Amino acid sequence: MEENMDIKSFLAVLKRRMVTIMLVSSCLFLLACAVTFFVMKPTYESVENLVVGKLNKEDSEYGESKDLNMLLASTIDIVQSPNVLNAVSREFNIPYDELKEQIVVKNSQDSQVVSILVRGEDPDEVSQIANFTALTTVQKMNDLFEVKDILVLNDSSGENGGEQVGSQLVNLAIGLVVGLLAGIGGAVVKDHLDGSVQSASQLEKEIGVRSLGEVDLKKKLSGRKLQKKHREQKTLRVVDEEKRGEMSV
Repeated sequence: MEENMDIKSFLAVLKRRMVTIMLVSSCLFLLACAVTFFVMKPTYESVENLVVGKLNKEDSEYGESKDLNMLLASTIDIVQSPNVLNAVSREFNIPYDELKEQIVVKNSQDSQVVSILVRGEDPDEVSQIANFTALTTVQKMNDLFEVKDILVLNDSSGENGGEQVGSQLVNLAIGLVVGLLAGIGGAVVKDHLDGSVQSASQLEKEIGVRSLGEVDLKKKLSGRKLQKKHREQKTLRVVDEEKRGEMSV
């Protein structure tokens, strides 16, 4: 088989190896279903926002941009500090290292809002962790730095559950596409490694001699079976006639 197949040859391979494609695709899709429903657990996330400083510079103690940037940086550091994380760890009985991986702090450029994002497998727990972390951060900023211009935006007190990240349907769709591509790839490789002749045109390309005709061995074989069956029936009929002759005597 030639290395570079045209579209017609490629479609012929797909038709010829349809069983292989369906088998590989089905197996990988079933594997994706098993992993999605029985192995992978859904992930939830919850976000609490802290407003640092006041939007009105005249009423704020931090009118200068430099002072406000320092306050934002200090707030982010406090959220990720052991003072806050240890308090949250004790409250929810979560190991410190695991909690540190769950909490992500974000702050957009030129924004006075610090977002505390928490991810986990329990929607209610991640919401409570996010809210408790935000409240603890505000308390630590007030106690340690005497900062008053910081508050929790839309304090939900952890009542709202976290939102699910990702979708099981997306995972199944990815598994189906990957399975189909793997099935096609396997079919092409299997056909490439197959040394048997599949058609007269392929034989002409291999040996460089023009084909004069084709013989369908399957039909010929079936014809031989019919002839053999006919001979067996004829033999049985002759034996039956002989037996009848013996009985009449």
